[in-house]
Amino acid sequence: MKSFLIIVQTVYLRCARNCFQCPICQNTLSVVASQEPTQVSSSSTPGGPYFLACNVCRWTSQEIGMTFEKPTSLALQLQKNEEALPDAKEFDQLKEHYEKYLRVNTAPSLPSSFLSFSNTSAAFSKYMGSHTDASSQQGKIDDIKEYEPSVKIPDDDLKLLDSMITLRNIDKVSTLTQRSTQLHDQPYELGKIHPQRIHLAIKRSKRCRNCRHILIKPEQKAQATKFKIKLVAMNYIPNITLLPKKNWPLQINVATQVVLKFTNPLYEEMNITLATPQPNTFKGRVTILSPHFTVGAYNETMEYDDEMYPSRHHRQHPSSFMNIDGVYEKRNNYTSIVIEIVPEQQTSEFKLPLLVTYNYKSGDDRMDVSSGDIDADDIMDDIDDGSSLDRKVRLEDDKIKSYSFWCLIGLGSTE
Repeated sequence: MKSFLIIVQTVYLRCARNCFQCPICQNTLSVVASQEPTQVSSSSTPGGPYFLACNVCRWTSQEIGMTFEKPTSLALQLQKNEEALPDAKEFDQLKEHYEKYLRVNTAPSLPSSFLSFSNTSAAFSKYMGSHTDASSQQGKIDDIKEYEPSVKIPDDDLKLLDSMITLRNIDKVSTLTQRSTQLHDQPYELGKIHPQRIHLAIKRSKRCRNCRHILIKPEQKAQATKFKIKLVAMNYIPNITLLPKKNWPLQINVATQVVLKFTNPLYEEMNITLATPQPNTFKGRVTILSPHFTVGAYNETMEYDDEMYPSRHHRQHPSSFMNIDGVYEKRNNYTSIVIEIVPEQQTSEFKLPLLVTYNYKSGDDRMDVSSGDIDADDIMDDIDDGSSLDRKVRLEDDKIKSYSFWCLIGLGSTE
């Protein structure tokens, strides 16, 4: 564990193996061999040299002259090249020059046995030794010799300015995002940007704030992208879709009917109730023609039903096909309703706040006579026994789950 921490601190919390990101699009690079294995030696590994290639933007490290001798330990091979740069050598010599003064002049740490002395000795040394400490610190500063650089690094700003003035292709200039990945020099020329080691990441679990139930739990393996537990809200709440209409944008003080489609992702039938806040809280009036409706359960065979019985797509107006209860269309696991909107002010984006309350009977604990979970004779015995029937009714009530959530629906601008 200690050796792993040392490696992590050395590479500044980056991957120390073969994980690099593309300098152009920041996607993960893959190691590719320059020579494909021949048919005779198909069992052997591909021949080198090796280079990094991006499968998204088709960038390769051969464009900047970066190749590797072997396909493993690429970070160590690249680190040797980085340490050979004049900037890195100069920094190492500068650090070594001042470290020897720090080792000589730094006071050694006291052992734990000396910490048991009384506070009087500490107070005495604080007041009596203040003058000697100041003089000794001044002497230590005077002992430091002036550092002389071993290599004079040329200033390339004028050369960079000339190259930018004569540049004719804007695609050869790096973007701000690309320069931020290489902070030590931030090159403006796209050909000088090198792939960087990917930052180390961790996999974390997510719990509910109220009940502390685990919502997200990924696999422990670094290569795995699946989840052991993945309870996403969109798989349990109705999906709301605004059907397209022709009369955009909305007109002020003109009633407009829009169609909202509610899709049920569950295997149980869902009862939905809609509500809106007070009219003074948003800029308009809303009338829900069908505030209470049901949505059918999801079924895998519904796709085949749609192919056999296609729905009507050529509808002129919502009111022409709307039922008496305000339901525009009800089919399979979705129900479409009509909402009438009257904007009162001109806004760039008219947003409708909607409170959705839905309940369903949980299918995990449901028992059905037809499925063989219980017998019909047992039901007749429960009817004869009134206490058992009351207990059964209470259990059925416990199976019903109810949830509520607010959503904000954008309806476009108003004129």
